[in-house]
Amino acid sequence: MKKQDQDEKNKKQDQIEAEVNDSNEMVLIESKTMRDQHVFREDVLTKIKAIPEMSNTMDVTIQMAANYYEVPLETVRSMVKRHRDEFNDYEEIRMLKGKALKEFKALVQNAPDIKTAPSLQLLNRRGLLRLGMLLADSEVAKSVRSYLLNVEEVSDKEQKLWAVEREISKRERRQLTDAIKDFYQGLLKKGFEYSTFTNLVYKTIFDMSAKQMKELYELEKNDLLRDYLTTEDLRKVVKAEKTISVLILLGKDYQDIKAEMLNNKEKFQ
Repeated sequence: MKKQDQDEKNKKQDQIEAEVNDSNEMVLIESKTMRDQHVFREDVLTKIKAIPEMSNTMDVTIQMAANYYEVPLETVRSMVKRHRDEFNDYEEIRMLKGKALKEFKALVQNAPDIKTAPSLQLLNRRGLLRLGMLLADSEVAKSVRSYLLNVEEVSDKEQKLWAVEREISKRERRQLTDAIKDFYQGLLKKGFEYSTFTNLVYKTIFDMSAKQMKELYELEKNDLLRDYLTTEDLRKVVKAEKTISVLILLGKDYQDIKAEMLNNKEKFQ
C-alpha cells in the first residue's frame, strides 16, 4: 500500500475513533445512570490534575471546583443548581451556615478566602468528579471523561456491577431510615436511633462499629463508608438492613433486634 493511501486510512480511523469517543462523552454528560456508574472512581481526579486542598478536610468549595476545571465560578454554580437533586442523592454536596460554618472555618484556618463568607457550598471528591462529568466545555473535564471512558473492559464491568449494588444499598438504607422514623417506638434516646442501628448493621457483619470501620479504611469523618465497601459487602449490608427494617415493623425494641441479629450474625457474614 502506498504511503499516501496508508496515511489517508489512518486519518479516517482517527476521525472515527474521535467521533466514537465524542459520542460516549455526550452519553456521560446527558445520562445520570452513566454518571452513577463512574462516580466512585474519584481517584481519576488526581491522575488528571492536582486537586486544591484545605487542611483537615477532603471537601472543596465551589470556587476551588471552578479553579480545578478552569471554568468561571458562575458556570459551576449554574451546573450545581441545575443538578442539585443529583448531587444530594449521594450526599456529594452540603451547605454550611451558622454554627456549622463557624466550626468549619475554625477547622480550615489556612483558607483565608472563606473567612467572611456568610454561607458555603462544599463538594466532596465524588461531587467534584460528578461535576466533571457534567461540564461540557471544560478541557480538564474532557480529560476526566476520556480517562473514565478508556478504562479496561474488566474494570468497566466491575464499576457497573458496583454501581448497581450501590444504588440498591442506597434504596434499602432509605427503607431502614424510613422504618425507624415512622415505626420505631423503642427506648433508644431520641436522635440516636439511626447511628445505633447503623452500628448494629456493621457489628453484625464485620464485628466492628461504623467508627472502627472508618478507622480501618482510613476514612475522613464525612466520607461515606459504604462507598468504600466491596460489591459483596454491599450485598451483606443490604441483607442486614432489610432484616432490621422488618423487625422494626414488627414492633420489636432495639435490644430484641440486637439479640436477634447478633445471635444469627453468621447468616449475614
